[in-house]
Amino acid sequence: MRRYSYARLGNLFLVFVGVLAWPACGAQKPLTDAIVHAHSVFIENETGFNELGYELTLELSKWGRFELAESREKADLILRLDNGNHVRAVPEGQFPGSASNAISAGEEIPKGHTRISLLDPKTDALLWSDTHKTEGGKVKSGHLLDGLREAFDNYTKSQR
Repeated sequence: MRRYSYARLGNLFLVFVGVLAWPACGAQKPLTDAIVHAHSVFIENETGFNELGYELTLELSKWGRFELAESREKADLILRLDNGNHVRAVPEGQFPGSASNAISAGEEIPKGHTRISLLDPKTDALLWSDTHKTEGGKVKSGHLLDGLREAFDNYTKSQR
């Protein structure tokens, strides 16, 4: 039987804990080709706060990465704001939280936060999401799109 030193076992334990904790440390889902190659977005503000939609439009305009599409049908991506405090009509035969919904019920939005999601306009499939601290219609710190800009920066760095 092979003996391991306590230091070696301790190091293995730290690596194991680090691997388990990594997803909880704010690691974001990497950007897909559909996101990277998209040119236009259609905004869906489901927060009930018009101010957040205005803020998002202003940020997109300043960033210059995406054009705003006139309709869902003309967009490469749907950019949805959601705080979990709205009522949505569910098509007949479907149930809230079912697999047919783009964002599953298991992905709760923390109180005082807004989820920013990128969806496929044809299937409503979730491609990327992040949450940002908000209070009503106000962004608490930074900008709504900080997480998305960071994801694009990380993608660019990984391509070098």
